[in-house]
Amino acid sequence: MTFRHPVIVFDLDGTLIRGTTLSLVLAEALGHRPVVEELEHLYDDHRIDNHEFAVREAGLLRGVTPERYRAPLAGVPWIAGVKETLSALTEGGCTLLLTTLAWQFAVEELEHRPWFTAVAGAGMDLVDGALSGRVDRHFHEEDKRAFTEEWCRTRGIPLAEVAAIGDSRTDLPLFGAVGTSIALNAGAEARAAADHVLDTDDLRDVLPLLRAR
Repeated sequence: MTFRHPVIVFDLDGTLIRGTTLSLVLAEALGHRPVVEELEHLYDDHRIDNHEFAVREAGLLRGVTPERYRAPLAGVPWIAGVKETLSALTEGGCTLLLTTLAWQFAVEELEHRPWFTAVAGAGMDLVDGALSGRVDRHFHEEDKRAFTEEWCRTRGIPLAEVAAIGDSRTDLPLFGAVGTSIALNAGAEARAAADHVLDTDDLRDVLPLLRAR
């Protein structure tokens, strides 16, 4: 199987991970789920921005060691067909990137991380072997586009040859920059901005939209 785009950029929460977010997975394991649920509610209602969300969540994670957060991250609920889809795309010659507003330290622990050539997300450093509780790299929706642009620029790949798959308003800047955008199980803003809209419980259903014509 061959594909039209040499680079495919995926969002994570709501796109590859269904029914929860990495923030909620961590919060459930660490005992502060109600606080993070409220933060997500405030963000969804545009009452706080991503910068404020990250700062407040970071404080909740202060002192947490990798040993405490690795186990819950191993059990996140992936959309069906994720392994088969990522395998088909890489075997078809595509390079896969992952951009997310979630914590990059959490993304690095995920089961399917090895499929992605590069990932980008928010950063938090370790101090004496534990999370510092301070954001050392904010990652906003515009940064999804900036990261993809820079990655492609250094390799001579036009953005017109990139496809992006996401589900929310955080994907809009990237959707507007790439050759093909797919809103997968998405909210109204992403659906309105995308070239294709797909509702499915199986990621393999995106493959016909990406296949070479």
